[in-house]
Order: sequence, then structure tokens, then C-alpha cells
Amino acid sequence: MSYRIGLYGCGCRTQQILEKALEDGVAKVTLCHDISEKNAQNLAAKYNAKVCSLDELLSSDEVDMYLISLFPAAHPDALLKAAKTGKPIYIEKPVAVFVKDIQRLLPLTTRKDIHVGLSYRYIAVFRDLLDLVNSGKIGDLISVNCNWVSNGPKPDYDPTKNLNWRYVPETGGELTQHCCHTFEWFRALGGDFESVVAMNRTMPGNKSCIEDLWDLTIKHKNGCQTSFHFCESNSKFTLHGYIEGTKGTLEWEWNNPSTITFYESCNTKKAGVPIPVNEPAPDALEEFIRRMKNNEPAEVSVADGLWASLPPCYARKSVNERKICDFPADLSGIMNEEL
Repeated sequence: MSYRIGLYGCGCRTQQILEKALEDGVAKVTLCHDISEKNAQNLAAKYNAKVCSLDELLSSDEVDMYLISLFPAAHPDALLKAAKTGKPIYIEKPVAVFVKDIQRLLPLTTRKDIHVGLSYRYIAVFRDLLDLVNSGKIGDLISVNCNWVSNGPKPDYDPTKNLNWRYVPETGGELTQHCCHTFEWFRALGGDFESVVAMNRTMPGNKSCIEDLWDLTIKHKNGCQTSFHFCESNSKFTLHGYIEGTKGTLEWEWNNPSTITFYESCNTKKAGVPIPVNEPAPDALEEFIRRMKNNEPAEVSVADGLWASLPPCYARKSVNERKICDFPADLSGIMNEEL
């Protein structure tokens, strides 16, 4: 049976999330809602669905689940409204960009039928690395290293005209937009965060308020240490790094092609052993629907999504206050934060 999906947001990303599940007959679209009626009409025509109001979307018996993909700062309100229906929800990342919204979403962390679209669990190289670490391939985890470099255009910034959330100091900006996937993967690898210290830099000629460079060091509660270098003024694009353990090291790169190489811990120099990357990884929406049919919890929960939005906010706090910033012992501790 195909899951009947109601679309809460009908932009390009919505279509990307849907493609595989629709192609495989796992899902079908029944209702389409968007603040842009043209966007809703386009997808309704494409998927043989109906355009509807928000009230109709949230009250219809023609929907088994919702797919929410909106402007990120609009995600919390949309999720809270859809959650009242009690139906399963797939919501695109980031689930929240302000600490005040993380606080508002805390009651939803008990829900097992809400999946946050943080994609590294569904990208082969990152999924394989997580499996290798969990299987004990490198022994006890010591450290995670990740270098994300790219070269993108920097928009001119006029604070009197541009109200985009990415330019608001109380959010994590580009770190939230681009790297929430990465932070969720760091936590999956190394466990809950304990503290973070950060530095950033804006290069000459950059007239926007988007930083060109970030360096973060995250300490995990279990002692693992993660270093993250993020640069948008590099001459190439790649994600590359190392995962170090007591029995060996995994060198990895997400690129074309993606690679994993294992280096055994020993007193003599040994060549690395390539480990095949298991392409392709499961489709996130299909996997979520399978889990819902089997009464299994979503793989990437609301709590995972909220934790992934915290490091960028704490990184800004670390830079502004010039100190190491401690994470709360659990998400409930966020209620005392005013970042």
C-alpha cells in the first residue's frame, strides 16, 4: 500500500525528497499546500494531487503522513501544527534555527513518528563509517576530524533589506544551514556533546555577514574529541577527514568517488587498506515509511534534530564570549538558555 502524503511546502527540495519513494511506488501525493499557490499548483499537476488550504491539509482523511519542507525558520510553527494531527511527519532540516524554537519543540521529543531530514545516515560513506566505528573496526573511539571546504559566492548584505534568518546573530547562520547534517553525524559517532570552543574569520572583500571560516573543537561526554574545519573560501569542494581509535584510523572523503581507507595501529609503517563504499544507501523517505509500517521509531528523531541545531548557536556564543561553552546535560537544560 502506498503511503498518502500531504505536502506542507512545495519547493524544489520537496521534490528531491519525494522522487525515489514515488518512483518505487512506496508513496503517492494526495494534497499540496504552499504559501505560493503557483508552487502548489505545479506539484499538484505533476503528482495528480489536489491543491488545498492549510486547514484542509491538516484535517483531511486523504493523508497518512506529512512532508514538511519550508523556509527553515518556518519549520517549528509548521511542525507544531502538523504534530497536533497525530500523524507521522517527515520534516526537512534544520528543524529549528533559534534556541527559543528549540525550547518550543522539546515536548515533541517523545514522539517516535517524526523524522528530521538530516541526511548523513543515508549517504553511503557516512553510513559506512558509522557502521565501522560501531562494529569496533578501530577499537575505542578517540577523535573525529572533518574538513568541509568549498568556494561559494557571498551575497552583499544590507541589514535594512535582508531579513533572512541566516544573517541573524542569534542563529548559527551558515553553520546551521549547511552543517547541521555534520553535527548530527558527529553526535552519532562520538555520543552526546559536552562542550565546544570556536573561532571564525571573515576574509577581506567579503561584504556579507556570512563568515568565510570556522574552526570548532567539540568535546563529547565520553572523552572523544571532534575537530571541524569549515571554509567557504577554498579553491575546491570536498569533505575529508580522519576517525581515530585505539586500534586504527579511518581516512575518508565524500567526493566523486567517495573513499574509506583503514590504517592499522602498529609500531611499523603500513600501507592503508581501502574499504569499499557500499553505494547506494537507503532512501530516507522510503526508510521512514517502512519504519512507520512496522511500528519502529524514526531513525533521526526530533531530539537528534534539536541537538544538531545547538553546536552552531554555541559556537557563536563561544566566539562572542571568547570561552569554552558547555552544553546542557540534556535537552531539558536548554530551557535555561538565552543565546
